[in-house]
Amino acid sequence: MIHTERLASGALLLAEPVDRTDTLCIGFWFLYGSRDEEDGEHGFSHFLEHMLFKGTRARSAFQIAQEIDRVGGLINAFTEKETTCLYVILPREHVRLAFAVLSDMASDSLLDAGEMEKEKAVIVNEIGSVDDSPEEKGHEQYLRRMWGEHPLSRKITGEAAEVKAVDRDALAAFYASRFTPGNLVVAAAGNFDLEEVRGLAAEALAGRGGAGDAARAAGRPRGRPRRRPDTSFVADRFNQVQLYAGTSYPLDRELAHYYTSLVFSTAFGESMSSRLFQRLREEQALCYTVYSFRTFYSDVGQWTVYANATPAQTGKLLAALNAELARLVREPLDEREIDDARSHLVGSMIVAREDMESRMKRLVRQHSMIERVLEFDESVRMIRSISASDVERFVRAHVRSDAFNLLAYGSRGVARHAGFRFSF
Repeated sequence: MIHTERLASGALLLAEPVDRTDTLCIGFWFLYGSRDEEDGEHGFSHFLEHMLFKGTRARSAFQIAQEIDRVGGLINAFTEKETTCLYVILPREHVRLAFAVLSDMASDSLLDAGEMEKEKAVIVNEIGSVDDSPEEKGHEQYLRRMWGEHPLSRKITGEAAEVKAVDRDALAAFYASRFTPGNLVVAAAGNFDLEEVRGLAAEALAGRGGAGDAARAAGRPRGRPRRRPDTSFVADRFNQVQLYAGTSYPLDRELAHYYTSLVFSTAFGESMSSRLFQRLREEQALCYTVYSFRTFYSDVGQWTVYANATPAQTGKLLAALNAELARLVREPLDEREIDDARSHLVGSMIVAREDMESRMKRLVRQHSMIERVLEFDESVRMIRSISASDVERFVRAHVRSDAFNLLAYGSRGVARHAGFRFSF
């Protein structure tokens, strides 16, 4: 049974006890990410994520690592467009240690100036590694062309020059105002006593107060991004061509809409037996990688097809993708394909249930998406309730050539395909 509770501090507790495991995963999720940064703050959320590991008044950077390492656990963190998360996975008897370390990092980081200067070099190297990845660099360009200068298009890391310019006092003010209980979701999945976790969460946050950033609580400061139609062929130093094609749309928080998009994308392009993989990779051998994926933010959804190809195959791959999208509109996914997708999703959920990290992340992602967390059986019923006609309606609403963006990025010869346009 999933437990949801608003704590006295203002933080939200999401807890899923699981008695058939010996591990647990605890996450502190701050509902503030790169999208929410103001001018002069670009890259702050990600920089702060790094600095939380660099020591507190109670623990040095070495002690943070050592305390988790010595019990065989793992501590990690990540920054996204709308969240920043710290989490630990460890044996169930160390639940108190998990809360002690996470709350210390989340509330009492030193932000040492010397450590900041060293970490700037680390993050600049991280940015450079992304610039060396054609897939990641292509995706950045795709978002920029779809949403322009909207904050969702920005690099989570910020640019190298912005990182080098980060000021200690400005970062400390950002930390104090954003990392508050009012912006916090505490998520726990694994073998633990619920009353103990409730008590530890309340104890960890006692006296901190803070309702959270007013702009964040009232909604995203710059509003939902508006899709800009664009077809671009961009040459760079890479030898292959990265293709991104897809659309974005205002997010519908209805359960049926969410699960319909899930079944649709799974059936069309998220598995090896999907139409997209079978037609473009297996039958025509036009690429090594091809798949579709979904992305959900607080107010906008996105559906994207990704593939890469050699320069010689790029024209054929574009034509084949156009033909497959046209077939999708002309010949809707049938009941067998939909049933296979439903079965795949349910099976994937069963596998994911064995992983406490996956369960912990599911709690927060689903609550952020639909403002509640469904029990496993509820999710299965929703998946199984999606019909071929539901998917067909979704396709007719969103899969239209006039609502699609396309980026072909990479090889210097990519410009010769600039006359291509989708026609499905």
